[in-house]
Amino acid sequence: MTDNSSSHNLTIQESRSVFRILDAAANRCREGLRIVEDYVRFHRNVESLSAALKQIRHDFRTYWVELDSEQLLQNRDTAGDVGTTISTEAETVRTSLLDVVAANCKRVEESLRTLEEYSKLISSKAARGFEALRYRFYRIEQDLLLENERKTRIRQATVYFLLTEKTCSLNWKTTAEQAIAAGVDVIQLREKEFDDRELLARARWLREATRKTSTLLIINDRPDIALLCDADGVHVGQDELCCADVRKLLGHQKLVGISTHNIEQAREAVAAGADYLGAGPTFLSGTKAFSEFAGLEFLRQIANEISIPTFAIGGIGLENIEEVSQAGISRVAVCRAISQSPDREGMVQELKKSLNPGNNREENCV
Repeated sequence: MTDNSSSHNLTIQESRSVFRILDAAANRCREGLRIVEDYVRFHRNVESLSAALKQIRHDFRTYWVELDSEQLLQNRDTAGDVGTTISTEAETVRTSLLDVVAANCKRVEESLRTLEEYSKLISSKAARGFEALRYRFYRIEQDLLLENERKTRIRQATVYFLLTEKTCSLNWKTTAEQAIAAGVDVIQLREKEFDDRELLARARWLREATRKTSTLLIINDRPDIALLCDADGVHVGQDELCCADVRKLLGHQKLVGISTHNIEQAREAVAAGADYLGAGPTFLSGTKAFSEFAGLEFLRQIANEISIPTFAIGGIGLENIEEVSQAGISRVAVCRAISQSPDREGMVQELKKSLNPGNNREENCV
């Protein structure tokens, strides 16, 4: 099945070496693909990525048959492979699922590059096919690692700022700049009264303001705006689009947060695949009116049962944040506490100091 006359220019020993290299690279590639696919299928439960990886494995076989399978098997020499006895300490250590995935993504990419280059001596069609697979896999790796990076950051977040212009003591841009500089972990654009163009303009401004910082950008209620400004995610309430529909629009790279007001809603949000929850209202709020309050008891239920990051919301400030922490919640979403503070940097730091990371069950979960 070979189609490259350059293979005839190789000596017998060179030809054997090429087939040994191709055989070893193919085995590494198949193994790496299966490890990544198992992670996506059994841990992330992402159907679209699982299907994409399965298609890559199928297409791999299509290009592989362009090479001489008999020669590949005849020249396999596992016993004589000096590399089997060489290892580094880093190869024997993995500290997280993400470590496993990242290592095997590189394994797949490196082996595809080897297959691409050495296949040029045997079959130009196979070489082009392996090159195309490599670029397709780059996109999958990007999806996986960006998704994981955002999920890691939301797990580490403690102070979530709800940006609403009408509550700001200064103009909204200055307020946002100061909050970001102060180290808020998340900033949510929470405006319901602007037209779409103004909302998108503000979202894009916030994206640029947060892009090279540690602050995640979340858009309230509007997955279309989140997509257009390349935000890190979207937050929806009980009356907005469900999590599954948001995922169809944004994919699995972006974060999806859901507002919950009782433990049943929290359970449903977790089952639906939310990345984090808003839980409340906890106290009387000057931002939003509620006829009923979930209160501290709801926070205690969350702390005892829910395993994803949860931000207590509703009237929280320095005067009552200790009650939130004592209820077992180590994350808060606040509005006026930051937007009306004369010292935003000091306020953010005081909020963080008042919380007690490690209370939530999810802190010990991966």
